[in-house]
Amino acid sequence: MRVLALLLVVACGGGGGGATKPAAPKQSAVDEKQAEKDAKGLVTEIYETLGRGNKDSLFSLLDDSLVVFGPRQMDALANRADTLVALGGVIDPKSKKKVTLRSGSLEVVASKGGRSAWAFDVVNIDGEPHAITAILVNTDDLWQVDAAVVAHMTDKSSMKTELAKDAVVPPGAAAKTKIDPDARAAVERFQKGLLDQELWGADLGSRSDAIVVGPVAGEVTHGKKDIKKLWKKRLEAKVRAAASGDIVAATTPDGQLAWVTAPITRVEEGADPLPLRAFAVFEKSDNEWKLIALQESLAIGEPGSGTSFKKIVPPKEAEKPVVAEEPAKKVEKKAPVKKKKKKKKPAADE
Repeated sequence: MRVLALLLVVACGGGGGGATKPAAPKQSAVDEKQAEKDAKGLVTEIYETLGRGNKDSLFSLLDDSLVVFGPRQMDALANRADTLVALGGVIDPKSKKKVTLRSGSLEVVASKGGRSAWAFDVVNIDGEPHAITAILVNTDDLWQVDAAVVAHMTDKSSMKTELAKDAVVPPGAAAKTKIDPDARAAVERFQKGLLDQELWGADLGSRSDAIVVGPVAGEVTHGKKDIKKLWKKRLEAKVRAAASGDIVAATTPDGQLAWVTAPITRVEEGADPLPLRAFAVFEKSDNEWKLIALQESLAIGEPGSGTSFKKIVPPKEAEKPVVAEEPAKKVEKKAPVKKKKKKKKPAADE
């Protein structure tokens, strides 16, 4: 519970309402380098506030509406009040034990115009690594967090052990369906990429600032060269996935970023189906949405908890849905009809 509440606040250092937030008035562009610096300042301030154990100081940093997924199966929060209640159970400024929080390598990438950005960090809280991907928005020069996914990064052996116990589940699987109409095109590209992994690979491999985050500790891949190597392995292993739960998606007020997320089932050659949450960040490029960041995360529940999660296994690349054909109808042969011979008329007398 301690790590859970801390992570929720780290992820929600401000908040958009995702699909429920009204459209903001168009704002003038700002310098993207300055935007990245200011957005990083927001996250750093949250880290420092948590380190001091001062819950009340976080109120002004949190918007009333926000969207967060993870790190447990049931964790899907959508308001400031619930987050502060959860935090109140673990942070006490009078306590002698302070939060041990260490940022691994905070990255912030501003979109065109500097009014939105996405951020990634591996945060070590009380000795446990957790991956966070977040969408940041700038309204009236105030940076806030619009959406985020938070996940504990386990080691590979533990993942295999828990998978055998059917204890692996997607983080935030209880989220309700909510899709911003402006994000429909991004949702379509997300759905296509689940099965056609080359589509995602082409997008990610074209950007030097792209990132791919896996569910296991250490699975963080940056940049064109390394992502292309990773994707080659994925294609060779015939990795593919299918949405196994509700898709949630929204765009930032400036229309430059879209985030799409859903519980998925990922499969590959020689491995058991793996329940995950995919959180994808898309950026607008020439009026098309291109994938720029992807986080795949898992949660560990009680043994057997995974049985309630409906695993939809995607078909193999070469497979097509098999439609049973109706048996051919037997054609009854009819007996040939005998033609009656015409009687010859007697020849007329000459």
